[in-house]
Amino acid sequence: MPETASARRAIGLIVPSSNRVVERAAARLLAGTPEIDCCIARVPYGGIVAAGPAAGYRLDPFDTAAMLLEEAGVDTICWNATRGAALGFAADRDLCRRIEDKTGIPAVTTALAALALLRAEPGRRVGLIAQGDEAESLHVTRQFRRGGVDIRDHLWLGITNNLDAADFTGDRLLTEARTLAARSRLDTILVWSTNLSGYAAGLAADPASDPAILDAAEIGINAALISTSARQQR
Repeated sequence: MPETASARRAIGLIVPSSNRVVERAAARLLAGTPEIDCCIARVPYGGIVAAGPAAGYRLDPFDTAAMLLEEAGVDTICWNATRGAALGFAADRDLCRRIEDKTGIPAVTTALAALALLRAEPGRRVGLIAQGDEAESLHVTRQFRRGGVDIRDHLWLGITNNLDAADFTGDRLLTEARTLAARSRLDTILVWSTNLSGYAAGLAADPASDPAILDAAEIGINAALISTSARQQR
């Protein structure tokens, strides 16, 4: 008897509209778990942050995306983007509550998952690679430090168009990671954009000599998979 769609597990990812990397990362991570589907919804890259001094997310696009993923019967919804760190993490916590209240589906985010991962391993000597300019890189570094994660050093790639980030190759990214690691004797590099191919840099790295590469997109996907597994076991 054929398996019905509703009998299959699924994660739901919300991504910025100009993202071209999350699908690649998801295909790689899910290659060994054919019983789990991945459903993706998009929100406008330039239209998700509300105006005003206490800016958080503009929630209408997320409500629509979450509703569409609910209709796909996903087990977990993940906001697979890094904006929450720039906003200060509280915005992502509020967003998770909003999605859960609207859909009844557990919600996670890349930013919160990264924060939890790094706080759980305080012995790491972590550096951060940001997509944009120096001010963005420094701001995100400060936000992680306020969240209890000691980012030792940071660098920025100067990419101003989010779509362009997807064309930054894994080899180039690994070169930047090596530069940063050598400069500050780091053992871990956090690639802080889900539209940068951090996973490709990690695949190209030499485990014996290169720093560990933490890819933002994979962090979010893994958080969704962990949540889905926990839900299945209940």
